[in-house]
Amino acid sequence: MKLSKILLIIISLITLSYCSSNDEDHDTELDELIDVEDNSNNNSNQNSDHLITTHSGNKVSSLLMSSNEYNSWKSNDQFSEASYRESIIKDIYKQFNDQYDFIMLILNEDEIPEGINYYGKNIGVSNTINGIGGGIFDYTSNYGSSGKLKSVIQLSSLNYLQNGPALHELLHNWANYALPTENVDQTGTNLNSFSYYGHWGFTGGNTPGQLGGFKQSTMEDLGNNKYSVESFGAFANGGNSVPYSELELYLMGMIPLSSVNQFTLFNDITSLEIVNNKYIFTANRVDYGSSELESLLGVRSPNSIDSQKEFNLLLIVLTDRTLSNTQWDLITSAADWFSFKGADEISLYNFWEATNGIGSINIGD
Repeated sequence: MKLSKILLIIISLITLSYCSSNDEDHDTELDELIDVEDNSNNNSNQNSDHLITTHSGNKVSSLLMSSNEYNSWKSNDQFSEASYRESIIKDIYKQFNDQYDFIMLILNEDEIPEGINYYGKNIGVSNTINGIGGGIFDYTSNYGSSGKLKSVIQLSSLNYLQNGPALHELLHNWANYALPTENVDQTGTNLNSFSYYGHWGFTGGNTPGQLGGFKQSTMEDLGNNKYSVESFGAFANGGNSVPYSELELYLMGMIPLSSVNQFTLFNDITSLEIVNNKYIFTANRVDYGSSELESLLGVRSPNSIDSQKEFNLLLIVLTDRTLSNTQWDLITSAADWFSFKGADEISLYNFWEATNGIGSINIGD
């Protein structure tokens, strides 16, 4: 098998690992506990069905399931089933106030467990924003919220808040419900590209986006509808290793439409080859500037001046055993880093950095 095809298959497999949807698309006894950590607080509410423990730093909590329940949650991907997902969030609300924009569940796993085929998934709960391509909907009551909750997210490993798709999954609250993107899943000729709803596919930007897409400045017009760009991910570009693009920041309400530079979207992709870290392809070209975006989407309301820029996130680790001190330290450190309102010295982007210091996120109380 040619190296180019191997690379493309790897990219295609990666694209299966993140996903997003929303609820408007839906038509015992605990096992014996190991030692409880010294640096956690048992904040269990007698009305809750599960033991919920909050770490002493008040940023991270854990929800203890029986082994049978936890194994079923993983092996049957019950997060993706509305009844199970809504039930667990309702139980969480028995202990926590309705003050969070996002609830993020993290599995106590070192790697993605069998039964789950994604690194992270976002389920939309409500939307009040016009002009970003998505409809207005409110399913908050299904979860026990009174209108505050925007989406619920699950990450499939304890490491993925920092070293995974946290930025990517949060962005699914706003994108991509706007552009008619397309992708292909193999190299060769006589290809038929397909709709790539939710991600950028073969779309340019000032930087490779969180939801995929290429760097616009690398595009070369080779003539006869043939183009070349630096290699990229159609679905994602390395999790927290890249910031949000201008288009992504606009859809999030961080910047005005006038700050989004013109970019190109390719559809009707009929050929693709990979040569020396470049994608060379034949496709139909559509250029988007401010007027084209506004004509397609309408005016964003609220605009970038009035839009929400500070968000609250509740972080819950799902587990069938109490967390060790090492595990508490790992996830608490990641939460501190992700919510830090400033630049740091590592190559990954926290939320503040990814939004160019415009947005911020608070984790826990």
